[in-house]
Amino acid sequence: MRSYLFFEAGSRKTTRKPFYEAHRVGEWTVILNLEGQDTMSEDDSQEKATEKKAKEQAGKKSRSSATVDENSLVYIDYVGRTKDDGKIFDLTDEEVAKEEGLYKEDGRYEPVLVAIGWNWLLGALEEEIVGMKVGEKKTIEIPPEKGAGPRDPKKIKLIAKTKLAKQGVRPMKGEEITFGHERGVVSQVLGRRVRVDFNSPLAGKTLVFDVTVREIVTDTKDKMMAVIKRRIPGLPEDTYSVSVKGKVVTVNLPKESRYIQDVQYAEIGIAADLLKVHEAVQEVKLVVTFERPEPPKTEKDSS
Repeated sequence: MRSYLFFEAGSRKTTRKPFYEAHRVGEWTVILNLEGQDTMSEDDSQEKATEKKAKEQAGKKSRSSATVDENSLVYIDYVGRTKDDGKIFDLTDEEVAKEEGLYKEDGRYEPVLVAIGWNWLLGALEEEIVGMKVGEKKTIEIPPEKGAGPRDPKKIKLIAKTKLAKQGVRPMKGEEITFGHERGVVSQVLGRRVRVDFNSPLAGKTLVFDVTVREIVTDTKDKMMAVIKRRIPGLPEDTYSVSVKGKVVTVNLPKESRYIQDVQYAEIGIAADLLKVHEAVQEVKLVVTFERPEPPKTEKDSS
């Protein structure tokens, strides 16, 4: 299940399409040029290893005690319900999905990345997450005016069946349809006309979220990895790489990335996100390599 509360349009995989779709694609891997490694002595190597271990331990301790601030990049789990009936409309927790009978094989159940202040999430929800610590759980109530908004009677429209038929739509009560650039739910079929409600299914409802902060991403390299993973989640992490040189970042993507739907928009998002998380970067290059395929082997070659 995916949320109606993410407002950035995009290609995040969903099990049912929301009225507001979340944009969730990609991963960054930074390759640092470590000059002089070959001439490093054994003592130096051990010293570097000790320093690295100390930094990792310090980093873990820092992440566990950190508090979400107004510029944090965080991973959260949540379960979203409508207050009036307790019905779950979105969640990231696989265990809860199974317990509630909502689990779907093609669903994505994992903590989601939230960049505070980037409008990836409802502003009212972000405000309540600020100040939370890693591992902390919190129940947050969002009124309609700060959620999906009040219901608007003007968004309930009567549409001729013939117009819907021209777009290949055969309306049935309760069905979600797309008409023009709008998406709505058929509320009633009246002879030659159909009543369609283009309000968000969550409009006019108070929303309740059970939120858990899983991680606060503090390291620049980790931030880069996180925002790119959000942009192209379908690619295995070992199929692409990123190198940083001076103020230029080069992202090397596999040719398989060309088969991702709307990948051009994901790449625009990659560049924009990277420029935000790495303030020293002035330029982002995206490179796709196509290698010459090996010629087919003949009987002569095999002998």
